[in-house]
Amino acid sequence: MNAAKTPSRLASLGEAVRTSLGEVWAHKLRSMLTFIGVMLGTASVIVMVTMMEGLKAVIWEGAATLGFDGVLYISQQAPTDLLERKKLTQSRGMTVRDVEVLSEGAERLQYVAGTRLREEVVRGNGVERKARIYGVTRSYADVHNRSVTAGRWFDAGDEQERRRVAVIGCELATTLYGRRDPVGKDIRVGDAIFRIIGVEAQIGNDVIQQDFLRREMQGVLVPLATYRTYLDGGESVSYLSVKTNDVDDLGLVKAEVERLMRRAHRGVGDFWIENVAEEMVKARERVGDLLRNMSVVLASIAAISLLVGGVGIYSVMKISLTERLFEIGLRKAIGASDRSIMLQFLVESTTLSVLGALVGCAMALAITALASSQFEAGLPMSPLGLLLGVSFAVGTGLLAGLFPSVSAARLTPVDCLRG
Repeated sequence: MNAAKTPSRLASLGEAVRTSLGEVWAHKLRSMLTFIGVMLGTASVIVMVTMMEGLKAVIWEGAATLGFDGVLYISQQAPTDLLERKKLTQSRGMTVRDVEVLSEGAERLQYVAGTRLREEVVRGNGVERKARIYGVTRSYADVHNRSVTAGRWFDAGDEQERRRVAVIGCELATTLYGRRDPVGKDIRVGDAIFRIIGVEAQIGNDVIQQDFLRREMQGVLVPLATYRTYLDGGESVSYLSVKTNDVDDLGLVKAEVERLMRRAHRGVGDFWIENVAEEMVKARERVGDLLRNMSVVLASIAAISLLVGGVGIYSVMKISLTERLFEIGLRKAIGASDRSIMLQFLVESTTLSVLGALVGCAMALAITALASSQFEAGLPMSPLGLLLGVSFAVGTGLLAGLFPSVSAARLTPVDCLRG
C-alpha cells in the first residue's frame, strides 16, 4: 500500500513543481521583484559570514607569525625590594651566561635565545639609512617562529667562528635593493662589513602589526657572538626570550625560569618576566568572542533583506490566491484534496525562494572572488555562510507561503464561487 502511494506522491509533487514554475513564468515582473529581494538577502548573508570568517583567518594567520606562542620575555629591571637593592652589586645583570643557565637547567623550556640591540647607520647598494641591529643567538628563529624568504638562517659555524654574516629584514631588503636578490651582497653596519646570507620573512600581516615588529623587518640581525666582536663588546644582553611547549602550565614555566634566574643572579631580582604567551591566549579569546559577536550582528542585519523578500513572497502568494479562486474551487469540486492544494502553494513560494537563493549564491561567489584580492591568503567561500544563506532563504519561503497555502486548502468550492 505504501509502495503504491509513493509514486503517486512523487507525481503530485512533480506536478506541483511544474505548475509553480508555470506560475512564476506567467507573472514575470511580479516574480522578478520578489526574486530580487531573496537574491540580495541570500547574497548579503553569505558575504557577511564569509568576510568575517576570512578576517578571522587573516588575524589568526598573522598572530601565528608574531612568535608569541609559548614565549616568555625576560628583561632587565631594577629590584623593587629595598633589601635586594642593597645586594644589587652582587649581580652582573643579564648576560649571555643566563642563556646557558636556562638552556641547561630548565626542564620545561624548548628553546632559549639572547638578544642585544643598538641603532646603527647601515649602507648597502649605495643607499644609507638608520636601522636597528639585533645581535641574536641561533635559537632566536626557533623561539620567535622566524623564517627566511631567501638564503638561510645562522648555523652553528656562524656563531662559533664569529662570521660577519647578516640576515636583513624584508622591508630593509626592499629599501636597499628593491626587487633584486640581496643574498651574497655586502652591507656596512657602522664601521663593519657583513655578508648578507638571508632575508627574513614578513612578520604579521596588514591586520596584525606592531611597531617593534616593523623595526625588526627594517633591521639587521647578526650572530650575537659576531655582534660582541665587531659592534659592541661585553657580555650583557638586552633581553632573553624562552619558548615552551607546556602552554597549559605557563605559571609553572615562569616559576622555574624565575628560580633559575635568581640563582644565577645571586638572589637578586633585577629582572622582569613577561608572560607573553598567556597574554596572547587571552587576547585570542577576546578577539574570538568579538568576531563571533560581530558575525552574528552582521548576519542578522543581512537577514533583514531576506525578511523583506519573505514579505514579498507572502504578498505574491496572497495575490495569487485571490486570482486563482475559481481554479481552486474547480479543483475542489472534482475531488482535489486539501493537501494537494496546500502543497501547490507551498511549492510555489519555495520555488521563488530557491531560485533567489541559487542566484544569490552565485552573486556571493562573485563578490567574494573580487574581495579576496584584498586578502594575502585569499578569501575562501565559507561553507557556514552558504548553509546559513540558503537555509534562511528556503525557510523564509516556506514560512511566507504557509499562511496563504493553509488559507487556500481550507476554502470550499462554494467559498471560491462567492469570490
